[in-house]
Amino acid sequence: MIDLGLEGQKFVLVFFRVVSMLWLLPLFQSTSVSVAYKAGLSLIIAFLLFEPVAVPDLRGDAFLLLLAIAKEILIGLSIGFFVRVLFSMVSAAGEVVSMQSGLSFARSMDPTLSVQTTVIEQFQSLLAIMIFLGIDGHHILLAGLAASLRQVPPGVFVLRPMLSQYMIEAVGRLFAASLKICAPVVATLFFVDLALGILARLIPQVNVFIEGASIKILTTLAMLALSLNLAFPVIAGVFRGLDSEMLKVVKCAAGG
Repeated sequence: MIDLGLEGQKFVLVFFRVVSMLWLLPLFQSTSVSVAYKAGLSLIIAFLLFEPVAVPDLRGDAFLLLLAIAKEILIGLSIGFFVRVLFSMVSAAGEVVSMQSGLSFARSMDPTLSVQTTVIEQFQSLLAIMIFLGIDGHHILLAGLAASLRQVPPGVFVLRPMLSQYMIEAVGRLFAASLKICAPVVATLFFVDLALGILARLIPQVNVFIEGASIKILTTLAMLALSLNLAFPVIAGVFRGLDSEMLKVVKCAAGG
């Protein structure tokens, strides 16, 4: 067995937590981001964070070291999944708007993720990334990662059932926030549908299905523009609390 030394062991554990987290981040899901770039960035971040971290001495026991690496991968994936849910919250709001407006039938290939999405969903995803970078969300993410290494050092992580329970509750809160983002557009489209239904009853000669499609699309675009001032604070507020939420995920996992 290769003796990494205590410092080498510490660096390896920190690296696997970092790289497993970065692997699930939406910012690095693009096919244009190479594996070498992800690995190199993970090495740099791990090098900057590993110095103040205290880890147990697992030298001489390969099984315990592999188990500690598996635990670090698990906690990194948990953090990455939680961050991914934050961005999915905004995309889900776009999907709801697309379904209500009829734009869900017009799907195109997203070249960054190689999946089919609607135009509104792509717009909301890009909006989330812009807000995340605009409020220095990447700095908040790194601060949360550093705090998780201090609170739950590598090698002492123990999986607890509280993690899954907290993740379920957090996902519920986040998708409740996504409803707040799309609520103005959805409520307006409801009244548009109601008005079109009344018009169809009063004037049966009008083809409401054809005429209503363009009206709903124009209303959707107008309300999206008008409701941006309401969506910005909701999205930014969720991202600003990212570091504390990340720490809660780690503490729940460790039984803290």
